[in-house]
Amino acid sequence: MTPHHALVYQSQATRPLDASDLDILLLDARINNELANVTGVLLYGDQQFVQYLEGARPDVEQIYARITRASQHHRLEILEQGRVEARRFQRWHMGFSDAPQTVVQQLSQAQWKRDAPWLDEHVPSSPGLARLLTFWSEQAILSR
Repeated sequence: MTPHHALVYQSQATRPLDASDLDILLLDARINNELANVTGVLLYGDQQFVQYLEGARPDVEQIYARITRASQHHRLEILEQGRVEARRFQRWHMGFSDAPQTVVQQLSQAQWKRDAPWLDEHVPSSPGLARLLTFWSEQAILSR
């Protein structure tokens, strides 16, 4: 089996994003990631993003280069990247620490919540997943 590449980054939204902004971001990312055969998850909470991308290294790098040009966020910082033996996600999802505001967001959140419990067993072999899940659990505490 061909090894994959994973990249995890965090960034800060340049302004508060409303439901329409998030829907556009979600749909745009889903289309572009699917075309590039990149899977993973984007988590959003408290005007912060953490995203885990996985796929062939050139594809992940292409998507990340596109992400760096996006105007919705700044202060991008790669937290972790490297080889992974297998994909952890079958598709690309988006999760929200606050309640999703639209049907599109609700569907994506449901997919993420179905996958999230199964990730714990892979954390020891993936520092990137550990960072992603830490962000998710911290946002869950803040949103209470």
